[in-house]
Amino acid sequence: MTDLTNMTKPAINALLATPLSASKLKKTPKDDLFALFDAMPAADALDADLRDARADDPTPLEPKAEPKARKPRVLADRVMIEPGKAEDIKATKAGSKRHLLAEALATGATIEELVELLGWNKDTVSSALRTDMGALGLGVERKAGKYHLLLPTGVKRVPSHDANTNRAAALVAACK
Repeated sequence: MTDLTNMTKPAINALLATPLSASKLKKTPKDDLFALFDAMPAADALDADLRDARADDPTPLEPKAEPKARKPRVLADRVMIEPGKAEDIKATKAGSKRHLLAEALATGATIEELVELLGWNKDTVSSALRTDMGALGLGVERKAGKYHLLLPTGVKRVPSHDANTNRAAALVAACK
């Protein structure tokens, strides 16, 4: 026979011939559940003991079906941001993440490569392509899964400055 005193109310309820509803079970004291179990006919109590014994046996779980592999989404080639005018571009600080992003785009990079390079998550990199490059006056184009930097007419490289040069000198150097 089962030891009812160590069982929870829902476990005892599962052993009853006619289990109580959840709301009635909540209102019923545990001692009343013992009385309901004891009042069951012997055959039902034996069935309850068998159900309880089966519940203790570990039953092998059916293996879950493998989820269907989704086809990767192919994004169409397009210009995401048009480059601004040469006189409106801004220089970045050499070695900054913005500068690293611009340099990686200059050679062409995938989102995964940019995530690894910058240490940002995918959403931040996607957002930076639009916001940071747009704020600098640079453009971004997607071709065959890679993102490329678009420079304004007359600009030959990504303008960057360090502690020894100012932004104006960096812009002039980028146009030479």
